[in-house]
Amino acid sequence: MEQRQNTRTQKTRERLRAAAHQLFLQQGYQGTSIEGILAEAGISSKETFYRHYANKEALFVDVLRHLTMEMPSFSEKLETLPPAHDLASLRQVLATLAYEILTIISQPGYLPLLRMIITEMPRFPQLGTLFFSTVTQRGISIITAQLEAAKAQEIIADIDVDAVAYTLLGGLLTYVVMHRLLAGEEAQNSSSDHANAIIEVIMCSLRP
Repeated sequence: MEQRQNTRTQKTRERLRAAAHQLFLQQGYQGTSIEGILAEAGISSKETFYRHYANKEALFVDVLRHLTMEMPSFSEKLETLPPAHDLASLRQVLATLAYEILTIISQPGYLPLLRMIITEMPRFPQLGTLFFSTVTQRGISIITAQLEAAKAQEIIADIDVDAVAYTLLGGLLTYVVMHRLLAGEEAQNSSSDHANAIIEVIMCSLRP
């Protein structure tokens, strides 16, 4: 009985999340109402919405998480990453993280949402804050944790790991924004090559 209820709850959240994502892209954040989300999801009761989300902002955060750091494939990769024990293994860990992050932010469902956030930020600055806390900060903390562990083992030089983490994530985001969001290039099989190129630059700063 409990398992059936959990399944029903999960499916309802998925319907609300999918409906919200679609409407955010079509109408923007401010133009999307809770009533519209319910109608798109085929749900008639507002009480159902509020059982799952405190407000539209909470649902927007859930959409961001689902598209990025909480994707099952990414979570599985994090769980299976071996601890680094030397520079070579650290490079492999960082390259894996860079490739996975680049793959996430290059997916079709992510880029239009990022474009919407950039467009609406002047009218709704909180969107930027939500994006930063939900996506950027999470990515930084994952990279920083790996670098801190390597620093504690004296695998890398005594450097500012936050600066390195921001440089790595910033390089990935800049690539996607410039080449795919602004220039409109189609996704190509170059993610691995670009991730490796960024990691090579990063590793030069990490060597003791």
